[in-house]
Amino acid sequence: MVDFNNETTVSSPAANIVKLLVVEARYNSFLAVEEYNNKISSSVNYNQGRLRARLGTWFLEHQAYLDRTFTKAEDIKEILEVKKDLFFNKKDLEYSRIMEIIIFLNNVIDKLKITKLDTRQQYDTTDIEEDNKANEYS
Repeated sequence: MVDFNNETTVSSPAANIVKLLVVEARYNSFLAVEEYNNKISSSVNYNQGRLRARLGTWFLEHQAYLDRTFTKAEDIKEILEVKKDLFFNKKDLEYSRIMEIIIFLNNVIDKLKITKLDTRQQYDTTDIEEDNKANEYS
């Protein structure tokens, strides 16, 4: 969690703090999904309120980026549908729709390279010159 009362937070670049907030919102959403799955699999009648609130927070962390960068009609339509489902639809969402929203948000943060794990540059190791450049030998 980001501690705003910590002196190192004040000296951190704002972009790093926002990245941490995005990762925290993602983590909180995953916890809510886990809790939801646990209750549903135990045949307990469970309200989606916490789950939708956490997903809504995660979405709001991306909202400005989405509005700024997604310009294709189908992308804009998807963003509007996610907004409607999270904030204006009072009925419980289907589980498949919840997963679609999570996958959409995961793809957004992957595109932003916040959670991208495969950051290593791919190159042809059989090409000696390319290998030397990749390892900064030349």
